[in-house]
Amino acid sequence: MTSTPKPMAVFMTPPVSLEERYGPLASSGNCSPCLASTILASIARRAGYPVAVVDAAAEGLSFEDALARLQSIQPRFVGLTTTTLTMLPAERIAQIIKQRRPDAVIAVGGPHATAIPEETLRRCTAFDMAAVHEGDQTILEILQAVENGEKDFSSIAGLVCRNENGEIVKTPPRPPFLDLDSLDFPAWELLDGFPEKYNPGFFKVGQVPSVSFVSSRGCPFECSFCDTSVFGQKIRSHSAEYMAELFEYVNKRFGIRDVTFEDDTFMVYRKNVEEFCERLSQKNLRMTWACNSRVNLAKPDLLKTMKQAGCWHISYGVESGSQEILDHEDKKLKLEQVHEGVRSTRAAGIAAKGFFIVGHPRETRETLQATYRLTQDVPFSDISVTCMTPFPGSPLSKTAHEYGQFDDDWTKMNLLTPVFVPHGLTADELVYWQKKILRAFYFRPRTLMDYTGRVLRNPSPRYVKGLASSAAALARTVFSRKKSGKDDAGLNAAGAQQ
Repeated sequence: MTSTPKPMAVFMTPPVSLEERYGPLASSGNCSPCLASTILASIARRAGYPVAVVDAAAEGLSFEDALARLQSIQPRFVGLTTTTLTMLPAERIAQIIKQRRPDAVIAVGGPHATAIPEETLRRCTAFDMAAVHEGDQTILEILQAVENGEKDFSSIAGLVCRNENGEIVKTPPRPPFLDLDSLDFPAWELLDGFPEKYNPGFFKVGQVPSVSFVSSRGCPFECSFCDTSVFGQKIRSHSAEYMAELFEYVNKRFGIRDVTFEDDTFMVYRKNVEEFCERLSQKNLRMTWACNSRVNLAKPDLLKTMKQAGCWHISYGVESGSQEILDHEDKKLKLEQVHEGVRSTRAAGIAAKGFFIVGHPRETRETLQATYRLTQDVPFSDISVTCMTPFPGSPLSKTAHEYGQFDDDWTKMNLLTPVFVPHGLTADELVYWQKKILRAFYFRPRTLMDYTGRVLRNPSPRYVKGLASSAAALARTVFSRKKSGKDDAGLNAAGAQQ
């Protein structure tokens, strides 16, 4: 008796150009692979399903190229990983897929779909379902249902979907996925031309080739502008052994020399970080790595251990130079901790980046001036200055209209366009301060010397060319006389969008 073949599954990102994401800074944009797509592909493959990954955004594929790739694969299931900015391009490609192959099942996942799944399905009728929160277990049940020829997915937990009557229903939630070490390594080998075709944001990598990874899920903090709906507040982490083995794997299999941890708070599990550093040091891979963390976790002894294990760069979410702003947004951070943590980081020989936002609720010209002063007074190696963006699912998205004018057009939510303008300020003023802060920081002798040192330490042609291209794009942007609007989108310093 002949068995039914398992359905072909494709995991993809929608085609969105660097110009759409980064504006004038497109040449410095981040083209790192989509981690979610490679993780889901590895899970499905382990269960015996034929899989492919089409990372259209990172590959720079046009709609026509992406559709041609799908046509050659002929998938029965398509899983789209999206953000708010890429939701409408995802809908567009889903509509074309449905026209060409009506029996294809299309699921959408990611932070936007998790934050407002019902609204997403109402507005985007080509999606059969939205997978909310973590999809590690959900994806296998979806593929099993597709294999069985089912049309109604409302019995599967962790979804918002259309039932057999076409009604949008929400199924029971899944608990947080706890055993991260049970996952295979991401299926990077399914990416076309990996790693050579994928350029990272050169301002945030120590060497090339480089790749990103998330070693933990969840964030216990409750900043009002942040959406933590996908992973929640319960922190779970890969073991130190898993992370060290992953470094060895990507180094030997793909020639990767640098890893960026994209965890919200990498240093929160101190003992795990220390054990990871010890294991990595024993492997003597000579790789570099970077991470994101909270500046109040930057303790001198821990920083020394991280430096010895190859850590070269830490990014800290500071957001504002005004203590009043930080307190209002429940940042749970004191400016004194910013000064102390960054100085300790630099003293350990690690570069320190500060993420900043202009246009907070209650922002004034005085608080903007305070942010400007902080970026000058604290010895950051890099900074990023983005516009306050109340993404769907964040607490601020529900209260933004109380504090100013809020344009909730999904296509403008790129962190670069001032979609929220607090009372008492204008969009042009926000752009002015954004450029002023970046210009004063990046074109001063201290910062220029920092970057000269990076080039001397990493003289590979690819790295130097990428860094030079990013610097040129930044210069064109911050010295531009254009005011607010889509044309000013590239004000996120040097490809800093994560």
